[in-house]
Amino acid sequence: MGNFFTDLFSDQPAKDAANALKQGYSTGLTNANSTLDAGQAGADKLYQQAYTPFSQLYSKFGAGQDAYNDATGVNGQAGLDRAKATYTSIPGYSGGLNTGIDQVMRTAAARGDLAGGNTSADEIKFASDYDAQKYGNYLSSLAPNLSGATSAASGGAGVLTGQAGSDLGVAGTKASNQWNAATGSGQADANADLARYNASSNFWSSLLGGASLGLKAFGVGGFAPGTKAA
Repeated sequence: MGNFFTDLFSDQPAKDAANALKQGYSTGLTNANSTLDAGQAGADKLYQQAYTPFSQLYSKFGAGQDAYNDATGVNGQAGLDRAKATYTSIPGYSGGLNTGIDQVMRTAAARGDLAGGNTSADEIKFASDYDAQKYGNYLSSLAPNLSGATSAASGGAGVLTGQAGSDLGVAGTKASNQWNAATGSGQADANADLARYNASSNFWSSLLGGASLGLKAFGVGGFAPGTKAA
């Protein structure tokens, strides 16, 4: 009799199945996340390898862009002072200036006006024109750094954007796996609780069914022992 009631009311098999299912979800989730983490670590390494050349290029071109900003006045008077010190130190600048002024002096001497005011004016004009020309050449030589820095920054940004998208995708997959595991575990618990209800329902159905047969056996419900229906 004890086994009969135990069998009817016990939900242990359902609980065991639920626990096994939950353990399976937990193990599966752990393994899946480990695989995703390992894959993402490998992807991050590749992204970093792809980003490094762009970063190095930007550092090189960026120095030229800073010099261009100095030369154009973007960085104020301090920048202009740095620019002047830089382009006047370029090899050939002083030699060309001195050679040009010497030529002005020789021309003035040939016309007998070496100490005249016109000679001084010619020297100033030559030096000014020479400086302007060299300044323009200096700016032109720096200009490619602008496009180079922009291209390097754009390429690096593209790599980092791809990495961010990859990281976001892994995070989304993990969240989805976590949701599925939690949902599955919850359903397993619900099924175990339902098994208890079904067991109780089965017990009462069996009990009432047995009682009905007993009553009929004693003549209740139109039947009596030893009699036949008319």
